[in-house]
Amino acid sequence: MKNIKFLTGIFFILAAFTFTSCDNEPIDPALDLDNFGGGGNNGGPIVFKADFSGSTWNASAAQANISNGLITIIGTRGTSGEAFAFQILGTTTGTYPANENILAYTPANSEYGYWSLDINNGSTDTGSITITEINTQNNTISGTFNFTGYWSDTTVTNILPTVFNNGVFENIPFTTDGPAPSGDTFYAKVDGVEFVEDQIDGALITQVTGMPNQISVVGSKDNGDTVGLNIVSSLSVGTYQITGPFGEQVNGSSVINDVLYTAQSGSVTITTKTATRISGTFSMVVQNFTTSETKTISQGSFDVEYN
Repeated sequence: MKNIKFLTGIFFILAAFTFTSCDNEPIDPALDLDNFGGGGNNGGPIVFKADFSGSTWNASAAQANISNGLITIIGTRGTSGEAFAFQILGTTTGTYPANENILAYTPANSEYGYWSLDINNGSTDTGSITITEINTQNNTISGTFNFTGYWSDTTVTNILPTVFNNGVFENIPFTTDGPAPSGDTFYAKVDGVEFVEDQIDGALITQVTGMPNQISVVGSKDNGDTVGLNIVSSLSVGTYQITGPFGEQVNGSSVINDVLYTAQSGSVTITTKTATRISGTFSMVVQNFTTSETKTISQGSFDVEYN
């Protein structure tokens, strides 16, 4: 069994996050909530909470992103990496099974955490997340969640699964990715077949305090298929190994035929990097959490603007 480290970023596949307080007060008093998320938050108080271990957990910051066929949501507390993070294969309201998507909680100052997959039986029903509203006028998303989380360090046998219930997120501001700047290039093969993208997205992902900023590079098709990378923005020219779905420096993911795969191994080579542009090559093996099916992504290359 692989030990899944969450580390400081909890998921490199999560999208751009700028944060506001769950008490509807800005973390930074200078933060302008009226301009937050490209559309402001005029839909009511921001809430992100859940019950577990006999108490109610309330986030101090939350944000979401809807793009490339995925919904990503994160709620954090403090500056020590304590967070819930979700990635959902879909962009509409509805109920999504926890074991076929990613729902996770990482405690403060921990390399590991609880995630919604029984590593010994991927078909185990571990709960669900429901998107009840996507408000495109205020750019906010709301919903509920309940899931059983399994400790990601499988070498530890004395940590029992934890049930997270009565989960609620309301009026969480979300962002969306815009079109790629002209002149960007992206290439990859999936199981030996060229991935012919319809759109290329490059973006600088600004994280909450204590989490590293990232550069996101994604090639996507109009049918929802994607191949994407996340690269810690402080990295310089060089080669970096993908060490699993929660790697410390670089990571990747792919959606093929509505099935989510996350990178288990591979590497990313940065060949050039400026304050606004990055180019390089990559290869990786990606795997679906539930079925353990893998795909090989090879001959990857990119040259994108990310500011």
